Amino acid sequence: MSEERSAEELAELNDRLMEKNHALAQALTRAGRELTKAKSQLAQLAQPPLTFATMVKVDSSHTDEDGVQHASAEILNGTRRLVVPVAANVNAARLTAGATVMLNENMVLVEQRGTDTLGMIRTVKETLADGRLVVADASGNPQLVRRAGSLASASAAINAGDRVIVDPSVRFALEALPEADDADLVLEETPDVTFDDIGGLDEQIERIRDAVQLPFLHRALFERYDLNPPKGVLLYGPPGNGKTLIAKAVAHALAAGSGAGSGVFLSVKGPELLNKFVGESERLIRLIFKRARERAADGRPVIVFIDEMDSLLRTRGSGVSSDVETTIVPQFLAELDGVERLDNVMVIGASNRIDMIDPAVLRPGRLDVKIRIDRPGAAQARAIVRHYLTDDLPLEDGADSDALTRVLVGDVYARDERRHLCDVMNDRGAWSAVFLADVASGAMLKNIVDRAKTKAVKASIVSGTPVALNAAMLGEAVEDEFEETRGSVLDADPEQWSRINGMDAGRIVRIRPVV
Repeated sequence: MSEERSAEELAELNDRLMEKNHALAQALTRAGRELTKAKSQLAQLAQPPLTFATMVKVDSSHTDEDGVQHASAEILNGTRRLVVPVAANVNAARLTAGATVMLNENMVLVEQRGTDTLGMIRTVKETLADGRLVVADASGNPQLVRRAGSLASASAAINAGDRVIVDPSVRFALEALPEADDADLVLEETPDVTFDDIGGLDEQIERIRDAVQLPFLHRALFERYDLNPPKGVLLYGPPGNGKTLIAKAVAHALAAGSGAGSGVFLSVKGPELLNKFVGESERLIRLIFKRARERAADGRPVIVFIDEMDSLLRTRGSGVSSDVETTIVPQFLAELDGVERLDNVMVIGASNRIDMIDPAVLRPGRLDVKIRIDRPGAAQARAIVRHYLTDDLPLEDGADSDALTRVLVGDVYARDERRHLCDVMNDRGAWSAVFLADVASGAMLKNIVDRAKTKAVKASIVSGTPVALNAAMLGEAVEDEFEETRGSVLDADPEQWSRINGMDAGRIVRIRPVV
């Protein structure tokens, strides 16, 4: 029994020792892995840093009797030009100009990477015969750069006006960028406004139809009489009287009946073309006319509409601005009647201040047709109001839209003390009375109707049932508009206010409230 017990104890002891050996082997394995990891980390920490540089060209290269390559390369390290040896494991024949290369602590070229995709942006001004490029920064300062290897085979793809990325030393053009997307400067659309939506401007609409629509709708007749269509039309006059609406209606009419496919309406955001960087505004003007020519190449009529034209094409040398117009105006004129023809393209400008537009822009042969959009009289005002005060609205029993229109227009155009805005004095010392009718516009009339509709909506919300429009609401709306207009007139600069509003009293030097 004692011998059997001893054998069992020895077996148990052997099992425990084997478990301990197994655990010890696992611990040794883990310790080995940790030691290997530590050695690797230590080697990384001890490794010297590599330096980035830009490859220029292979300076020299030869192979000795043992087949070992010996080469050196010219590189740019920041602004320093260096000639460094090339490691034997780097194929010197594959080193590319403009590519990023790595230098070890001994300034040996040990690796070539791809071309950097980040850097300063320059605009190409000229492409030389040998492939070099003249580029300019935002201030217009020119510099001469080489092409990187990635651009060496694309000589025809880089033209004046293109954008390229250059390296920090500004010696290499690394990559050509796609054309700048300036679509936000031009709204391209076909408006849904028709001439039927415009009231009180029948005479002006007839004139612009003769100037704009006829050349596109009757091309054969114009060719038969050797008559060229006008290049441009200027709509001018006090603000809020339908200049922009007329331009949109023209575009809609051309799109509907041109016979050559849908017309295009390019609405230019004039103030956004003004750029503090030299040459940038001129580039944007070229881009707009280039887009117009492309759209018109298939015979479609294209309208380039420039609202607030006086902000972009001011009289040169006037001193009222930064004189940026001294270069913008010539660029606009060069595009309008330069070497490249503007077939099927017409410029329509709108302005409240024709006196501020450069005379060269206004001469015949450029903006040939000038149409004044004046303030509406009482008859025109009734036509305008009828567009917004219609029979399908909820009207008071016994009233119709014609009757309410007469009431509203009669109130607005009354020349009595109720609608006496202010008195103005001209530069000759003569005083004149100004009434609400003297500053009425299509936009004001629409706003009065909208005020009355808002009052009806609020009354309907309070009562819980629809409330009909009536003469009292229209009268309150006219009174509200009168009070707001009087406040704005009294706070305005007299001379500027009179020029914008086209007052018949002459140059206004003083405005006084009604006592």
